[in-house]
Amino acid sequence: MDKASKILRIAFVAAGEVLTCATIIFLLNSGDSERLLLAFVTLLLVLIPGILERLLRCRICTPVYLFAVAYALGPMMGHCWKFYYTIPCWDRLLHFCGGVTFAILGMYLFERFLCEEAKPAAAIIFALCFSIAISAVWEFVEYGADLFLGMDMQDDTLVNCINSYMLGAEKGVTGSIDNIYSVTVNGKPLPVNGYIDIGLHDTMLDMIVESLGAIAICILLFIDKAKHKLIKTI
Repeated sequence: MDKASKILRIAFVAAGEVLTCATIIFLLNSGDSERLLLAFVTLLLVLIPGILERLLRCRICTPVYLFAVAYALGPMMGHCWKFYYTIPCWDRLLHFCGGVTFAILGMYLFERFLCEEAKPAAAIIFALCFSIAISAVWEFVEYGADLFLGMDMQDDTLVNCINSYMLGAEKGVTGSIDNIYSVTVNGKPLPVNGYIDIGLHDTMLDMIVESLGAIAICILLFIDKAKHKLIKTI
């Protein structure tokens, strides 16, 4: 690795750590203890690419390294600095980047530990499945946090139409309610213009977007035919 790349990596990681420390100070001053844990975890997440290089004895190409560090900062920026609410599609962008990141990692793990001489297509398929599996596991985490910790990691979606067998006139018949613009719960109207879906749409869209990210990078890797290694064993 040349000197310029090394300096760029150190500067980028240092900037990420400074940003994270500034976020921690901001949260402490504002009394926002709910998001403090995420900020402290981000201090470690920013170092993960470098840690992986040491543990796996590999070298991540600098653009991918910087991409991974920026991705590690994404959730903190979304929750602690409200990017999820002020920047459209911030959540979707992170899931797309996650699909890319884990597909690259999956391809390297396949070639390094499973089958170094395998055809590129086999490595690509494993990388795609690996990334989608990580996406599914993360959605399990979000569901568990919402169910057992009373959080709202699976963003709710307003829907104006419900199709359900529970609404049918008889068993096996789908019933529908259309044009839902007001909902009353326990005699109190909800302050939203529709029915609140509790995470299903968000979960499925997250997995679809992350899969698209994995598919996109896998197509590029397949076209490249391993001419440019994004992660190299040293």
